[in-house]
Parts: sequence; structure tokens; C-alpha cells
Amino acid sequence: MNLHQRGAELINGLKDHILEVLRGHPDAESEGMGVIQEEIARRAGLHNMGTGELDHTCGEMLRLLQKEGLIQLVEEAEQDEKRKRWRLNSR
Repeated sequence: MNLHQRGAELINGLKDHILEVLRGHPDAESEGMGVIQEEIARRAGLHNMGTGELDHTCGEMLRLLQKEGLIQLVEEAEQDEKRKRWRLNSR
């Protein structure tokens, strides 16, 4: 496996991990109020109180999942990235 393939595997693993966190939260159901990004990062173990780098990784994974149609952003107008709410799309 080359480095490019390994990178893709890591990204897919992170996306699966985020989906698992969302599936385990009642507010993340398709009709739920959504879960704030900061809480998703914390529950996923991707939140570091001292820096924002890991939380940024969570945000990128959420945006990728949104592009894939698996989740949706609940509050488009929220300016603070960490306070945006996300939930699963109905399937």
C-alpha cells in the first residue's frame, strides 16, 4: 500500500468514526435538533482544549460527509464553526 492509499484509508476511517459518534447521539437523528461540532469532536476524541488543530480535523470530516450526502448542517447561519449543528440525513 502506498502513502496515498494509506491517507485515503485514514480519512475513510475518520469519517466512519464521526458517523459512529453521530449514530450514537439522539439529537443527531434525521429529525433531531443536531449536535454541535464541538461536542462531536469531544465525543470522537478529536478535541483538544489547548489547540484547535484536532477540532479542525473533525470539521473537515463533517464537511466531507456532508458532500457525500450522509449528514446535513442544521444551522447554516451560525458563524462560529464549533457551534454549528450537524445531523444524519434520512435514508
